Amino acid sequence: MSYRIQKIEWDKALVQAQDYEYALVYMISEVLLCKTADLPDVDWEECTEARFFDREKELHIYEEDGQMQAVEVIDTKEEQDNCLVRRYQIANRFREAGKLLRVHEYLDYDEDGQAAVSLTRLAGIEEV
Repeated sequence: MSYRIQKIEWDKALVQAQDYEYALVYMISEVLLCKTADLPDVDWEECTEARFFDREKELHIYEEDGQMQAVEVIDTKEEQDNCLVRRYQIANRFREAGKLLRVHEYLDYDEDGQAAVSLTRLAGIEEV
């Protein structure tokens, strides 16, 4: 799978966030990992980074130079062999969300054919 990155305006990103299945929100006082539908009201003044994600795409919200920015990463499904799918065990305090965090690592190749991870995105939570 390859991907496409699209910059999104901050106000539109907040509306679009509801279209994703899961949310990972880093705030100064706490970290939240849950289904987006179960996400409590977020104090965006306290948020330093957030990732809203599902199997096909991720919305990454982050602070840069004192301003909140947003980009969307979307799978284009063109090349199947340049994406590694990894699964990581979720910490006990977030087990209500699931047991495994699925992560996609997209590979890019240099002129010598050596692979390097060009982008990493969250891609889902599994109960297994």
